[in-house]
Amino acid sequence: VSPVRRMGRKNMVLALCLGLLGIAVHQTGSLRRVLYSSTLYQTCDISTISLPNQPIIPVFAASYPGSGSQMAHYLYEALTGIESGDEWYHRGDTYDHITIKTHYPARKHQIEGSRLMQRAIVLIRNPLHSIPSYHNYLYERDHKIPDHTTKAPVDAWIKWRDEHFDEEIVSWKDHLVYWTVGYVQDDKLIVSYERLVDNKMGPIETIRIANFLGRSDGIDVVPPSHIPCVWDKVVNYKRIEVDENGDEIADSDGKSDGDGGHDDEDTERRLTYNRHLYDEHGNRLDKNNQGTQLIVKRRLVYLSPDDPAHPGHSHRDGDQVYAFTKPQLETIRSTLNVLRGRFLTEYTLVVMLSGYIEEVNEELRKL
Repeated sequence: VSPVRRMGRKNMVLALCLGLLGIAVHQTGSLRRVLYSSTLYQTCDISTISLPNQPIIPVFAASYPGSGSQMAHYLYEALTGIESGDEWYHRGDTYDHITIKTHYPARKHQIEGSRLMQRAIVLIRNPLHSIPSYHNYLYERDHKIPDHTTKAPVDAWIKWRDEHFDEEIVSWKDHLVYWTVGYVQDDKLIVSYERLVDNKMGPIETIRIANFLGRSDGIDVVPPSHIPCVWDKVVNYKRIEVDENGDEIADSDGKSDGDGGHDDEDTERRLTYNRHLYDEHGNRLDKNNQGTQLIVKRRLVYLSPDDPAHPGHSHRDGDQVYAFTKPQLETIRSTLNVLRGRFLTEYTLVVMLSGYIEEVNEELRKL
């Protein structure tokens, strides 16, 4: 049997990519084992975030809500050592963030000071999963439950789904169209959440992200040989934020911030520096705000891919299964088909959408 047939096409592609990264692939029944056993996994350090050496123009980190933006947020930081920002707390014209997260236009808030931001990473996730995930967030918010801790009851999901499905599937579609049409090929990168958390494809997606971010002026990404390690530590480890003394930072309720989310009340325990505003030429403006910027160190705790808290699973407690009706599944499929037909020249996106369509078809076959 030929080595290609024995290994399989996907594994062979991964082997070639790992070869390019300088990682030896020994004879083994699983390339996953190669990734997990690589000594590089013990050597890369992604714990420190610091200021860039010069003013940098951030990249839009765009996603529909419920698509894994927080995990991607950490990945962008780990690849560059520079903080990723959030549309609600950070501006584009402070020129000190590698990316700034946005859900626009799915949610109407836009990043302030973004006039010079011309590049975007677009993170997408199958609406079969992103829409229920977004509903869980809304349920937690409305019931004052900490983020990423609780799954909504099925009856609450069904009620919300039937009231908002038409609106949300259009919002999912319009979000993707906005970011795909609005940027030329070289200025955007479309990334699949499903691939990013996959043991085989995750390091490859991370290579694409690193190459894209590395094209920004003033940005140095980690060496190519460290990328599988960085991916592993972002996806397979839980982040625990610690202060300058190495003590774990607790939320305002006294609990540790296990999912790494920011809490403004923790700011006083973190290292600070003065934030300044710059013009488009990199000159510091006179009307500077004296603000607080997080320089965070993180401690990592390994998570097995089988752990429910792994990014490939929901972080929320509960075994609820959120289904769609047959007409809703058919609407999702139709929407995905329309998008695939519209963006035939976007090869990577077509492959992603085709995978989503097949997953919807599988759900329809179960009915």
